[in-house]
Amino acid sequence: MAVRIRLQRKGAKHMAFYRIVVADSRSPRDGRFIDQLGYYDPLKDPADIKVDTEKALDWFSKGAKPTETVKSLFSRIGIMETWHHVRQGKSYDELRHIEEDARKRMEAAAAMTRRKKDAAKAEKKAAKQAEEESAEPTAEDAGAEATGAGEETPEPAAEPQEATEDASDSAESGGEETAETPEETPAADEATAEPEAPAADEAAAEPEPEKTEG
Repeated sequence: MAVRIRLQRKGAKHMAFYRIVVADSRSPRDGRFIDQLGYYDPLKDPADIKVDTEKALDWFSKGAKPTETVKSLFSRIGIMETWHHVRQGKSYDELRHIEEDARKRMEAAAAMTRRKKDAAKAEKKAAKQAEEESAEPTAEDAGAEATGAGEETPEPAAEPQEATEDASDSAESGGEETAETPEETPAADEATAEPEAPAADEAAAEPEPEKTEG
Protein backbone atom coordinates (compact mmCIF):
# COMPACT_ATOMS: atom_id res chain seq x y z
CA MET A 1 0.00 0.00 0.00
CA ALA A 2 1.42 3.40 -1.07
CA VAL A 3 1.12 5.89 1.80
CA ARG A 4 1.12 9.63 1.19
CA ILE A 5 1.39 12.61 3.51
CA ARG A 6 -0.95 15.20 2.08
CA LEU A 7 -3.41 17.98 2.81
CA GLN A 8 -7.08 17.45 3.55
CA ARG A 9 -9.18 20.55 2.94
CA LYS A 10 -11.55 21.81 5.63
CA GLY A 11 -13.25 25.09 6.37
CA ALA A 12 -15.90 27.17 4.59
CA LYS A 13 -15.72 28.75 1.14
CA HIS A 14 -12.91 31.33 0.93
CA MET A 15 -11.91 30.25 4.45
CA ALA A 16 -9.72 27.28 3.63
CA PHE A 17 -8.16 25.31 6.44
CA TYR A 18 -6.10 22.14 5.91
CA ARG A 19 -5.25 19.08 7.92
CA ILE A 20 -1.93 17.36 7.30
CA VAL A 21 -2.77 13.67 7.18
CA VAL A 22 -1.31 10.31 6.28
CA ALA A 23 -3.59 8.46 3.87
CA ASP A 24 -3.68 5.73 1.26
CA SER A 25 -2.81 7.24 -2.10
CA ARG A 26 -5.93 5.54 -3.57
CA SER A 27 -8.27 7.28 -1.13
CA PRO A 28 -10.12 10.48 -2.11
CA ARG A 29 -8.39 13.72 -1.22
CA ASP A 30 -10.86 14.58 1.53
CA GLY A 31 -11.74 10.98 2.35
CA ARG A 32 -10.55 8.62 5.04
CA PHE A 33 -7.04 8.95 6.42
CA ILE A 34 -4.74 6.82 8.54
CA ASP A 35 -3.17 9.39 10.82
CA GLN A 36 -3.19 13.17 11.35
CA LEU A 37 0.15 14.94 11.74
CA GLY A 38 -0.95 18.56 12.14
CA TYR A 39 -2.65 21.42 10.28
CA TYR A 40 -1.96 24.33 7.97
CA ASP A 41 -3.79 27.68 8.16
CA PRO A 42 -2.86 29.93 5.20
CA LEU A 43 -5.11 32.81 6.26
CA LYS A 44 -2.83 33.90 9.10
CA ASP A 45 0.25 36.09 8.65
CA PRO A 46 2.62 34.35 8.82
CA ALA A 47 0.86 31.13 7.85
CA ASP A 48 0.29 28.87 10.83
CA ILE A 49 1.89 25.44 10.36
CA LYS A 50 1.76 22.98 13.24
CA VAL A 51 3.23 19.49 12.79
CA ASP A 52 4.14 16.67 15.15
CA THR A 53 7.73 16.34 13.90
CA GLU A 54 8.52 13.05 15.64
CA LYS A 55 5.40 11.44 14.16
CA ALA A 56 6.25 12.80 10.71
CA LEU A 57 9.82 11.44 10.93
CA ASP A 58 8.44 8.05 12.00
CA TRP A 59 6.19 7.93 8.89
CA PHE A 60 9.13 8.95 6.73
CA SER A 61 11.05 6.01 8.11
CA LYS A 62 8.10 3.76 7.17
CA GLY A 63 8.22 4.90 3.54
CA ALA A 64 5.49 7.55 3.49
CA LYS A 65 6.06 10.15 0.78
CA PRO A 66 4.90 13.77 1.13
CA THR A 67 3.18 15.54 -1.73
CA GLU A 68 4.96 18.51 -3.27
CA THR A 69 2.81 20.93 -1.27
CA VAL A 70 3.46 19.17 2.03
CA LYS A 71 7.15 18.90 1.23
CA SER A 72 7.27 22.66 0.69
CA LEU A 73 5.54 23.29 4.01
CA PHE A 74 7.86 20.89 5.83
CA SER A 75 10.87 22.63 4.32
CA ARG A 76 9.65 26.00 5.59
CA ILE A 77 9.55 24.77 9.20
CA GLY A 78 12.77 22.70 9.01
CA ILE A 79 11.33 19.17 9.02
CA MET A 80 12.91 18.14 5.73
CA GLU A 81 16.34 19.35 6.89
CA THR A 82 15.86 17.47 10.15
CA TRP A 83 14.93 14.29 8.26
CA HIS A 84 18.07 14.67 6.15
CA HIS A 85 20.25 14.68 9.32
CA VAL A 86 18.26 11.84 10.91
CA ARG A 87 19.04 9.61 7.93
CA GLN A 88 22.70 10.33 8.56
CA GLY A 89 22.38 8.85 12.07
CA LYS A 90 21.71 11.88 14.24
CA SER A 91 19.00 11.87 16.88
CA TYR A 92 16.00 14.15 16.80
CA ASP A 93 16.93 15.69 20.18
CA GLU A 94 20.16 16.98 18.64
CA LEU A 95 18.27 18.59 15.76
CA ARG A 96 15.51 20.52 17.52
CA HIS A 97 17.31 23.79 16.98
CA ILE A 98 16.80 23.36 13.23
CA GLU A 99 13.06 23.78 13.53
CA GLU A 100 13.43 26.69 15.92
CA ASP A 101 15.78 28.49 13.56
CA ALA A 102 13.51 27.78 10.60
CA ARG A 103 10.49 29.20 12.39
CA LYS A 104 12.41 32.33 13.34
CA ARG A 105 13.41 32.83 9.70
CA MET A 106 9.82 32.34 8.59
CA GLU A 107 8.53 34.90 11.11
CA ALA A 108 11.25 37.39 10.12
CA ALA A 109 10.35 37.00 6.44
CA ALA A 110 6.67 37.54 7.23
CA ALA A 111 7.50 40.66 9.27
CA MET A 112 9.61 42.01 6.41
CA THR A 113 6.73 41.43 3.99
CA ARG A 114 4.34 43.26 6.31
CA ARG A 115 6.71 46.23 6.60
CA LYS A 116 7.04 46.45 2.83
CA LYS A 117 3.26 46.37 2.42
CA ASP A 118 2.79 49.06 5.08
CA ALA A 119 5.47 51.25 3.49
CA ALA A 120 3.87 50.85 0.07
CA LYS A 121 0.46 51.80 1.49
CA ALA A 122 1.89 54.82 3.30
CA GLU A 123 3.69 55.99 0.16
CA LYS A 124 0.55 55.59 -1.93
CA LYS A 125 -1.51 57.47 0.65
CA ALA A 126 1.02 60.33 0.82
CA ALA A 127 1.12 60.61 -2.98
CA LYS A 128 -2.68 60.73 -3.14
CA GLN A 129 -2.83 63.38 -0.41
CA ALA A 130 -0.20 65.51 -2.16
CA GLU A 131 -2.13 65.26 -5.42
CA GLU A 132 -5.34 66.38 -3.72
CA GLU A 133 -3.59 69.31 -2.03
CA SER A 134 -2.05 70.49 -5.29
CA ALA A 135 -5.45 70.30 -6.99
CA GLU A 136 -7.19 72.47 -4.35
CA PRO A 137 -6.65 76.31 -4.67
CA THR A 138 -4.99 77.92 -1.66
CA ALA A 139 -6.58 80.78 0.31
CA GLU A 140 -4.09 83.30 -1.17
CA ASP A 141 -4.89 82.21 -4.72
CA ALA A 142 -8.60 82.46 -4.02
CA GLY A 143 -8.14 86.00 -2.57
CA ALA A 144 -6.06 87.08 -5.56
CA GLU A 145 -8.70 85.77 -7.94
CA ALA A 146 -11.44 87.58 -6.04
CA THR A 147 -9.42 90.86 -6.05
CA GLY A 148 -8.74 90.57 -9.76
CA ALA A 149 -12.36 89.92 -10.44
CA GLY A 150 -13.35 92.98 -8.35
CA GLU A 151 -10.98 95.28 -10.27
CA GLU A 152 -12.16 94.12 -13.64
CA THR A 153 -15.88 94.38 -12.85
CA PRO A 154 -16.35 98.24 -13.15
CA GLU A 155 -14.78 98.46 -16.64
CA PRO A 156 -17.76 97.10 -18.58
CA ALA A 157 -20.02 99.73 -16.86
CA ALA A 158 -18.25 102.57 -18.75
CA GLU A 159 -19.46 101.33 -22.12
CA PRO A 160 -23.20 101.90 -21.42
CA GLN A 161 -22.37 105.42 -20.18
CA GLU A 162 -20.64 106.30 -23.45
CA ALA A 163 -23.54 104.81 -25.35
CA THR A 164 -25.91 106.99 -23.30
CA GLU A 165 -23.89 110.15 -24.07
CA ASP A 166 -23.86 109.28 -27.77
CA ALA A 167 -27.59 108.70 -27.64
CA SER A 168 -28.15 112.04 -25.91
CA ASP A 169 -25.93 113.84 -28.47
CA SER A 170 -27.78 112.26 -31.34
CA ALA A 171 -31.07 113.18 -29.69
CA GLU A 172 -29.99 116.84 -29.35
CA SER A 173 -28.79 117.03 -32.95
CA GLY A 174 -31.96 115.37 -34.13
CA GLY A 175 -33.98 117.85 -32.10
CA GLU A 176 -32.28 120.83 -33.71
CA GLU A 177 -32.92 119.51 -37.19
CA THR A 178 -36.53 118.85 -36.28
CA ALA A 179 -36.87 122.35 -34.94
CA GLU A 180 -35.50 123.92 -38.16
CA THR A 181 -37.83 121.91 -40.36
CA PRO A 182 -41.08 123.66 -39.31
CA GLU A 183 -39.60 127.10 -40.27
CA GLU A 184 -39.22 126.04 -43.90
CA THR A 185 -42.58 124.30 -44.10
CA PRO A 186 -44.83 127.42 -43.79
CA ALA A 187 -42.99 129.14 -46.65
CA ALA A 188 -43.63 126.19 -48.89
CA ASP A 189 -47.23 126.20 -47.78
CA GLU A 190 -47.58 129.89 -48.49
CA ALA A 191 -46.10 129.46 -51.96
CA THR A 192 -48.46 126.69 -52.65
CA ALA A 193 -51.40 128.56 -51.22
CA GLU A 194 -50.97 131.80 -53.33
CA PRO A 195 -54.22 132.17 -55.35
CA GLU A 196 -53.28 133.00 -58.94
CA ALA A 197 -56.69 132.04 -60.31
CA PRO A 198 -58.66 134.82 -58.49
CA ALA A 199 -57.07 137.54 -60.70
CA ALA A 200 -58.41 135.85 -63.76
CA ASP A 201 -61.74 135.42 -62.11
CA GLU A 202 -61.92 139.15 -61.26
CA ALA A 203 -61.13 140.07 -64.86
CA ALA A 204 -63.78 137.77 -66.08
CA ALA A 205 -66.26 139.10 -63.56
CA GLU A 206 -65.94 142.79 -64.51
CA PRO A 207 -69.05 143.88 -66.48
CA GLU A 208 -68.52 144.89 -70.05
CA PRO A 209 -69.31 148.61 -70.78
CA GLU A 210 -72.59 149.19 -72.34
CA LYS A 211 -72.49 150.43 -75.83
CA THR A 212 -74.32 153.75 -76.38
CA GLU A 213 -75.97 154.63 -79.50
CA GLY A 214 -74.38 157.62 -81.11
